[in-house]
Order: sequence, then structure tokens, then C-alpha cells
Amino acid sequence: MNTLIKILNLLTKEERSRAVFILIMILFMALLDTLGVASIMPFIAVLTNPDLIVSNNLINKVYEYSTVFGVNTNQEFLFVLGLFVFFILVFSLIFKAFLTYIQLSFNSMCEYGLSKRMTESYLNQPYSWFLNRHSADLGKTILSEVGLMISKGLKPLMSLITYGTIAFAILILLVIADPLLALIIGVTLGISYLSIYKFTRSFLTRIGNERLKAN
Repeated sequence: MNTLIKILNLLTKEERSRAVFILIMILFMALLDTLGVASIMPFIAVLTNPDLIVSNNLINKVYEYSTVFGVNTNQEFLFVLGLFVFFILVFSLIFKAFLTYIQLSFNSMCEYGLSKRMTESYLNQPYSWFLNRHSADLGKTILSEVGLMISKGLKPLMSLITYGTIAFAILILLVIADPLLALIIGVTLGISYLSIYKFTRSFLTRIGNERLKAN
């Protein structure tokens, strides 16, 4: 949490607003992915057992509603259902590609903006401030450390939010479909990630400090 707060404090108000907008897009993408997974299940079920069109109440209601659009046979309904699933999956992939572009653009602009603000801050310091600092260290901070903070800090954070939101949405779908299975998967994944985080946190902190000194 402290790392998240530090990263957010490095961003300007405008950059934080863009981050909120990206977060909204991530939530929408998670909804699309969940809808895509949810649409595959009834399609596969009807494909393997067409009798579900009559026996399953929900699928039967969808079939009756589709007759308004000229769907009159089981084969036509199955074809339309397949088109719907295909459209959802393709649209989800297109939106995901667009979101990836937005995230990469956001990361690059944050790197540029932070480097620019640090350079301006250095240039506005009095001459006496530079007497106790080496120019190579200042250049290293601007040219190296800022890029590393974005690539190893902000970018993984955005990826964590993206895939964490998708995983959470699909887990909710599993809770609706099979609560016991969802509980087992959720607990297993949660314990696994917490264990990995616990055992690697101190090691990553140590090698990060060593890298900083070496650089």
C-alpha cells in the first residue's frame, strides 16, 4: 500500500485522472471477458444437447424472444447463438488491444512527465545545492531511475489491476455457477499469491537496493 501511495504521489492531478479513466476501462474489459466466458457455456451446452432449447427455461425464453427476429428452428438459433459468442469474443479482443495501447501510452507519458518535472526541479535549485551533488548521479536519476520506476513499478501495477479485476470478475461468475468450486479456486489462488509475495518480498527489496547502489 505504501508503494502504491508513493507512485500516486509522483503523478500529477491530470495523470491521476487519466489513471481513473483507465481503471473504468479495465472494469468494462473485465465485464466483457466475463460475458464472453458466460456466453460460451450455454453455447457449448446447446451444441452438445439441443434438447436444452426446450428443457432449459432460460434458454427457452431466449429462443422464444429470438423468434421475433426470424429465428424459427433450432439450427438457426444455434447459428445465431454462435455468432453472438463470436462477436463478443472478437469485440473483447479488440477492446483489450485498445486498452493495452492506452496503458502503454499512459506509461510513456508518465515517464516523460516525471523526467521533465525532475529536470525542472534540478534546474531551479540554487548553485550551492549542486556543490554537494555529482552531475552523474543527477543524470542517473533522470535517465535511468525514472524509467525503471515506470517499467518496474507503474506498469506492473497497471497489469496487476487489469488481470486482478478480470480474475475477480470470473471468480464471481464461478460463484454463481458453482460456489464450492469457486471457493476452492479462490482460496487456492489467494494462498498461492500471498505465499509467493511473502517469500519474495524481502529478497526483491534487497536486490533492489543492491541494484540502486550498483547503478
